[in-house]
Amino acid sequence: LSSSPADAAGKEAKKVKPEKMPVQPGDRIQFIKGDIKGEFLRVDMLVEGEKPIEAFPYDPENEVLRRKYRLNRLLVLKLNPDEMNEDTRARSVDGVLVFSALCTHRACTIKSWMPEERHMRCHCHLSRFAALEEGRVQDGPAKRQLPMVPVGLDEEGFVIAMETFTSKPGGAKK
Repeated sequence: LSSSPADAAGKEAKKVKPEKMPVQPGDRIQFIKGDIKGEFLRVDMLVEGEKPIEAFPYDPENEVLRRKYRLNRLLVLKLNPDEMNEDTRARSVDGVLVFSALCTHRACTIKSWMPEERHMRCHCHLSRFAALEEGRVQDGPAKRQLPMVPVGLDEEGFVIAMETFTSKPGGAKK
């Protein structure tokens, strides 16, 4: 069976624009705040143990920041790979970790960093997530760990997504 031109046009209209797509393999990570706003992530830009920095995935093929998809808000940080559990280390590159910035409880943006424990904390309902253990829930009402974006390096030395999120980002359904 062949489809009509109207069917083809309908399918084309439903195609998601690159800036509205979730993070994709090959996306670079672009900072959205601070002195490095607009720059693409390289391993040497981060100081081990410092507070995570907000970023969004950048589609280099279409040259668009995937910021129009709220669930793409990311937290980027660098920790000692020797302290990470095996699965976390496998999803990092030279200690760089990329997590969803949205709490899995009600999708509040995570803003707090607890450096001694290396936990990220949601200010809304105080859920805590262990950065060294794949974003595992440590405390609070959240039931799911923070999704990660497994990362690697491209040929130019930029940190890129190797896969999409490890699980669905955002809050739990009511």
